[in-house]
Amino acid sequence: MPPVIHESSQKRWQNWHQSYTQKLELLVDVWNANASQSTVPGYVDTTQGLQGLIQRALTEGLEIRGLGGGWSFTKAPATSGILVNTKPLNYLFPAPRTHPAYPRRREDLLFAQCGVSVAELNHFLKKIGKSLPTSGASNGQTIAGAIGTGTHGSSLEFGAMQDFVVGLHLVVSPERHVWLERASAPVIHDEIPQNLGARLVRDDALFNAALVGLGGFGLVHGVLMEVEDLYYLQAYRRRMPLTEELWRAFDQLDFSGIALPGSPGVKPYHFQAVINPNDLDRGVYVTVMYKHAQRPEGSNPPSPGSKLTQGDSALEIVGVLTDLVSELTIPVLSRLMDRFYEEYDNISGTHGELFTDTTTRGKAWGSAVGVPLGRVRETVELALAVNRAFPFPGLFGLRYALPSRATLAFTSHAPMTCVLDIDGAASTRTKTYSRRVWQGISQAAIPHTFHWGKVHELDGPAVRGLYGTARVDAWRGARKALLTTPELLAAFSNDYLRGLDLA
Repeated sequence: MPPVIHESSQKRWQNWHQSYTQKLELLVDVWNANASQSTVPGYVDTTQGLQGLIQRALTEGLEIRGLGGGWSFTKAPATSGILVNTKPLNYLFPAPRTHPAYPRRREDLLFAQCGVSVAELNHFLKKIGKSLPTSGASNGQTIAGAIGTGTHGSSLEFGAMQDFVVGLHLVVSPERHVWLERASAPVIHDEIPQNLGARLVRDDALFNAALVGLGGFGLVHGVLMEVEDLYYLQAYRRRMPLTEELWRAFDQLDFSGIALPGSPGVKPYHFQAVINPNDLDRGVYVTVMYKHAQRPEGSNPPSPGSKLTQGDSALEIVGVLTDLVSELTIPVLSRLMDRFYEEYDNISGTHGELFTDTTTRGKAWGSAVGVPLGRVRETVELALAVNRAFPFPGLFGLRYALPSRATLAFTSHAPMTCVLDIDGAASTRTKTYSRRVWQGISQAAIPHTFHWGKVHELDGPAVRGLYGTARVDAWRGARKALLTTPELLAAFSNDYLRGLDLA
């Protein structure tokens, strides 16, 4: 049975955080024919429906783009042509048959259709005793959208979300769709792609490039993930003075000489800081979480229904606060932080219970710069100096991720990347402030990258300068290898890729 494809009369589309509005030719919503039961024949039929939409784009000379949660601040998912809303595509297939060389357990694999949200994944995985290794603080994104822009968490033992992905099903033309894996690490049994009618391609370079594909590698229809046994995170939040010892923790992840809450002397699984640059005298907020196989005895469950939850980062805070007030000023921000972003002790829940945000919208504006350990303090002090000269009503966040193998992941350049989030009200002042920080980081020759899903002002020369010509050429070469004609390359391009000289 063919999927249900609904053509909307809508000619404008706005992203979730309302940072832009895009004119477009056609918005289509796609549902599996049988939305209530995950079946391989239904999935195959939907693949054919997506191929039909690609054919229409080629026939009419239009671009085509897959749309997930629309969570990105940037125009990565935007197109003037056909925007395909994939959010209703939420089939899940646990424990597929594995390749004979696969070293892990079959039950650690989950195949998800592109439109499954991170929140839906968390709910499903808990029911079967499993968990994602990491995620962002927000989980309103679809799995395809989250990996496509390199969404990261703040786990000191894992990388970004694309780093638990081990297989991709890409619909790349009206006649062709491919199952893509690394040749160095085959995972799925060969019969699975055959049953889907997909061409099996095992190639490390192609896979690593397509992982953070920015929507430019075709329509991502399915994602194969490695998940973990269900675990619990024991969480604490403290407001701590910005001492030399805390600076060393931020800059080097050296926790010696500092009394982190919860488990002294134990390296946390999750570590993040939220800094109000206009209220430093009262300290900075430090959140730590420790990983356990079982819920720790005596711990308290997360409070349901709170405006801000244990796993929220700076963006979620600003989003909530800008939704509460007509104008977020510096004094108002400090008062609201006191009210809504409180300290807590010994709160324990699953990964999905602590990272729950699916609603934060507000009038927020966010950017994120990745810098290596050893340059973190220099970067933060630079941002604080800019704020002293040009104060803005917003917050800094510090989060950390291990390196990614994805070719253009913004967390792929250092043994550990610290991500400096700059989040504030969506105002000219916030934007001007962020630009001054970016300029200062460049002038100080601090190696850095930018989160593809948060605001940046990169162009082609800047991308090559920050990522290196070899990486950019490898990414572009992989894209040409999968999209084999100039017409397909044009169809899966957009203004965002062209502005980065990645199209």
